[in-house]
Amino acid sequence: MKQFLLLVLAVLLAGACTCCADHSIPTTIGPGQTESKHTGKKPGSHNANLPVMGACQTLKVPFKEMSGLCMNQDTTGFWSVSDEGVLCRISFSGSVTPVLRTNLDFEGITIDPATGDLFVVVEGDQMVCHVAAPDYNVLDTLFYVAEAVQRDFDNNGLEGIAWYKEGMFFVGSQEDALVWLYKTDGTLVRRVSLCGETSLIEETAGLFYDAPKDWLWVADSDAAKIFVFKAGDFELVTCYDISFIDNAESICVDRAHNCVWVGNDEDESVLYRFSFSF
Repeated sequence: MKQFLLLVLAVLLAGACTCCADHSIPTTIGPGQTESKHTGKKPGSHNANLPVMGACQTLKVPFKEMSGLCMNQDTTGFWSVSDEGVLCRISFSGSVTPVLRTNLDFEGITIDPATGDLFVVVEGDQMVCHVAAPDYNVLDTLFYVAEAVQRDFDNNGLEGIAWYKEGMFFVGSQEDALVWLYKTDGTLVRRVSLCGETSLIEETAGLFYDAPKDWLWVADSDAAKIFVFKAGDFELVTCYDISFIDNAESICVDRAHNCVWVGNDEDESVLYRFSFSF
């Protein structure tokens, strides 16, 4: 009887013990796997049917140091920018057509889907610029990101930009993985450091706003991951490993073709096309 009581007690204690449970996000997340920030629920339980990453294809692009990417207005190809200050069109086959050349360090690009106007972030100067449709031949400075200027982010500054809605866009920096929400007139609406949401994120190298889900996709070239956040409260939804990409600095979610495009910033640029089940 004594042995039986000891056995029952051991079983009860084992079932009650949760102090050793590991709720941390794994340091490595392979293609096809997803994890969410621990909230006391099963990972991903607050979002049914999370996108699953599938196979990856590569497309070499004759465009040096591609640092920003967005779909064009009719979704037949991309707009892209480079560290060397070039704005160009890129086709789905990888052909490149330069449109505008400057001496600025372009790091990110986004498009107003209603007008076709482009918005570009410039590192070093820490400013947001505007290129008007349909000619795309004039670059105008909209405003400077005050915090990045005042804190002298220099070459650790603005990296990503993503059109949001109602005349607003997200702007991201390498420093502190910061994201600002700005109106096109330069009015600051909100500021958040994504480092506070997950210790794994290191920078915001590329941004994309996914309107159907109200998600913000973030390419992090240092952590070699893609992070997905809710755009409203910046809660971490999931993340994906892209550790085989040397310098992932741009991202474009392409639901029409069930894929996500990631561009690397190297002398020989490559577009990585990840199939996704959305």
